[in-house]
Amino acid sequence: MSFDLKKYLANNPLLNEDLIFEAVSDDEIEKAAAAALNVSIDDIPDQEPTEEEKAKVDEVAATLVITIAGLIPPALNLVGFVANKAKQMFGLDDQEQKELEELEKKIEFTKDLIKKSDKSTFGDISAEERQARARLERLEQEKDKKFGTKIGNMAKHAGHSLHEAYTYPIRKMLQFVAWTAEKFGKKTKLQDEKYREKLANIIYATTMLGIAGFGVATHIKHLAGVAPVLTTLADGVKAGKSVVDIVKDAALLI
Repeated sequence: MSFDLKKYLANNPLLNEDLIFEAVSDDEIEKAAAAALNVSIDDIPDQEPTEEEKAKVDEVAATLVITIAGLIPPALNLVGFVANKAKQMFGLDDQEQKELEELEKKIEFTKDLIKKSDKSTFGDISAEERQARARLERLEQEKDKKFGTKIGNMAKHAGHSLHEAYTYPIRKMLQFVAWTAEKFGKKTKLQDEKYREKLANIIYATTMLGIAGFGVATHIKHLAGVAPVLTTLADGVKAGKSVVDIVKDAALLI
């Protein structure tokens, strides 16, 4: 991949200082790929295999198993320290997360009331709708006052430097896995670069939802592969599912 993480971090000192983001070496990424595939690191090619290499028969090919569930833990280990630091800086604690969820439920309930409210003969809004609109405004102001800063700061990083630096090691690990599959004659969706990008983005989006709450959703839905599965991700986070299970569910939809 042409992206240079060390150079990127050097050109983005705020990201490096704020998140203590250290460049992950290719050796560490290869080790993660080997762990995901349960093979020796010597079996992981550091470049796309040649046609001659692909044509060779190897006993590893018979036992090589690639599953989404198996790929996620090593991927998360590569960026775990960043997620932990981001959570300290921008995340909501358990009580805040619970309060935010309750507020969002009230907001959605009030929006539904407004949609269902009857109109008068002359097209004026009813007293019930007027009250609901006033309540909605109060609830949204309360949400912004209590959680706007944390969500806003997280969204700023989620929309720019953090996303690129966070997903890079994951995307490269998935590329190593794809190359290994090719080397041993295995066909996998991971050989599609766009699929790898979508999978990395889904892992990232799930992590960000867990860290910053659902208010960050509007700032990450533009990422490739995320919008079609955003409801699945949010529902999984709300239900307390593990990142592995959430991503596994979402991966079936892309």
